[in-house]
Parts: sequence; C-alpha cells; structure tokens
Amino acid sequence: MVIKYGSSYAYTYKSHVTKNAPSEKVLYKGTTTANLNVRVSASGSAAKIAELQKNTPVEVVRTGSWLKIKHKLGYAYVSGRYVKKQTLSTPTKPKKSTNYQTTTYKYSLDTITKKQMRVSPQTDKHYNMFISQGAFVSKGKLWISGSSGVVQSGTWNVRGGPSTNSWAVTQISKGKKVTIKRKVTSGKNTWYQIDFPTGWVNASPADVEYYLNPANFQAGSTAYFQFLKLSSATNLNTNEVNEKILKRKGILSGKASSFIKAAKEQGINELYLISHSLLETGNGTSTLAKGIIVNSVGGKSVKPKKVYNMYGIGAIDSNPIKYGAETAYREGWFTPEAAIVGGAKFISSLYIHNGQDTLYKMRWNPSAPATHQYASDIGWAVKQTSQIKKLYDLLSSYTITYEIPKYQ
Repeated sequence: MVIKYGSSYAYTYKSHVTKNAPSEKVLYKGTTTANLNVRVSASGSAAKIAELQKNTPVEVVRTGSWLKIKHKLGYAYVSGRYVKKQTLSTPTKPKKSTNYQTTTYKYSLDTITKKQMRVSPQTDKHYNMFISQGAFVSKGKLWISGSSGVVQSGTWNVRGGPSTNSWAVTQISKGKKVTIKRKVTSGKNTWYQIDFPTGWVNASPADVEYYLNPANFQAGSTAYFQFLKLSSATNLNTNEVNEKILKRKGILSGKASSFIKAAKEQGINELYLISHSLLETGNGTSTLAKGIIVNSVGGKSVKPKKVYNMYGIGAIDSNPIKYGAETAYREGWFTPEAAIVGGAKFISSLYIHNGQDTLYKMRWNPSAPATHQYASDIGWAVKQTSQIKKLYDLLSSYTITYEIPKYQ
C-alpha cells in the first residue's frame, strides 16, 4: 500500500499498518552506536524507511533483538545491537560531613581557671553581693537607715560572699547608696548583703570554670559551634549560599563567590566570614557596605573614590564611618568584591592564623591562658555561635570540623 512519508510517498505492506494505532509508553531512551537503518518491521529484510546517524537519540517502546522505537509520527524498528541504553545520572545528593579533632593542653582545668581569674574575666550576670560593715561606719556611727546604706569612705570591694576569701564582684566608692538586704555575721566580722544596679562585673570562679570546661557543651548544641575550626573550609555551594543566605541581603546579595574566594585565599571558614560580614554591615545595608566617597585620608586630600568595607575594619567607635572608609581607601577596597576578599586577610591574621582558630580559642587561648584574648566576657564565644549555627542550618551541603580542647 502507498503511504505518505514526510513530504513524499512510499510503499509498505498493508499488514504493517494499523489504523489509529494507540500510543505506546516509552520504556527507556537510547543512543545509536553506528549509522542505523530504520525498518517497517522487526526484520533485516523489511523495507528500509530511514537511516539514523551515529549518536542519534531514540525512544524505545518495545524491547528485544529488534527494538520498536518512536519515529516521526509513528513507530518503526531498529536492530537492538546498535542502540546503547542511556544511563540516567543520579542527582548528587547534598552532603553533610562532620569531623572531630581533640587537642590536649598542659594545664588542668583548675589551673587555667585560676590563671583566668587573675585577669578579671567579665560577665553581665547579677550576683548576690556582700560588703563589710566598715563601709558604712564614720566617726563611730553606722550609716544605715532601714533598707538603705551609704558608703562613707574610700573604695570598697563588693564580694560574692561574706568573706574576704570570696572573689571581688566589683567595687563601690564613697557616697554610693545601696539597698541593704540582710545582715550576716561571719566569725568576728559583720557583713551586709547589698544590692544596686550593676553592668559588667567580675565573674565568679565557678562561672569561669563552667565556660572553660568543654564537657559542659554537647555535640549538636548551638554552643558547640564555639569549637568550629575556623581555619577549615566548609566546601559551600555557591548557588545555595546566594539563594539561602545572601538573597535580599543588600550589597552582599549574590556575592557568595567572593566570600568563597576570600576563604580559599586566606584559609578561613566561609560561613564565619559571611556571619561576620552580615553582623558588621547590618545584613548588607550599612553605609560602609553600600559604599562611600572618600576625598581625604588622614587629613590629606586624595583622588575621590568610592570605597567599601564589609567587616567594619578600622571603624573606630568615635567616628566609625570616617575611619572605616579611610581604612578601605588605604587598602584599595574600591569594589564590594575587593572589600570582601581583602578584608578577610585582616580577619584571619590576628587570631585565626595565630593558632586561635576557634571561637573558644579566641576567647580563652588555652595554649597561653589569660594572654591575647579577643574578649573579656566569659560568655563571648558562646554568644557568637547562634548566628553561625543559623547559617549552617540553612544549607544542605557543607563540611564541619570541630576541635575540642582537653585539659590534664
């Protein structure tokens, strides 16, 4: 019988034609491994209706030594010897990898606590406070009336217990009015428990030891991120960071590749850099982050240029925008990318590449306790972990390395 084939006509056996043949399900896709004849039936003697070039994709609807394939608007047959079944690549599963390291230090926990106490570690915790009765005595008179007392002379230690053996929480001086809570007799001495508003005070030995002791922070907790090794790469996916972390973050939007480049060049954890930048720039919206024109540096006129500062480097409190911008000009941070990559060098040099490459070590410096410590707040390292953990929780693929200190 005569059939229409493409733009012309051809001949085939009537028995090979089915009127309104139902569509058949594609079983798999393949690729021809050689130039291949297409025939009207499953036989090498069947009429040839076309030729497929090598590497032509085909859709197979029936298997066997001869394959039935979709061809133009209908179906045809090719030899199965010359069709390779396509192997569908399985999407790479997001990978989360966690590694643990331990470093042993020569000090005992008790020894390092005592060393830290000598440099007055601070806290914003409010303690029970005690002061010797002598603070309220002047010319033989006790200046306490009801629940109020007034310090009569000099400067007095306010202690964490009714004893000179207790640590000094803070000090108060002549003229300070306090609330008297109770009177305490300790041996031959009389003490008063007092209260008054305090800001930062000297932390108790017990609280210092608590934050120093790694055993108080469990793996999987937010606080455990204080042991995150900041000199280890996180192996982030650029697109994922842009979409899940930096999207709608002002000037930082779409800058994942710059952070990852900075991290690789400086040997620093990418998420730590991003966390630092988000904090310092108010999620990419600060004046220094968005760019500012600088006309003078150090009081001397310079060629006006727009500069960027993504980590608040040099932004001294007295005039953060002025000094942060001048720092950026000196360093040549004339693009957001230059500020991200160049600023990372400052972030890494003072602590991370000085051996203090975890938040814990930045705070406590266990190799040389009570020296070169980033902050005096005993809770500083733990307080930094919340933002970092939130960023990790947004991602599906990363590598984390923890370094946990161990004391003698």
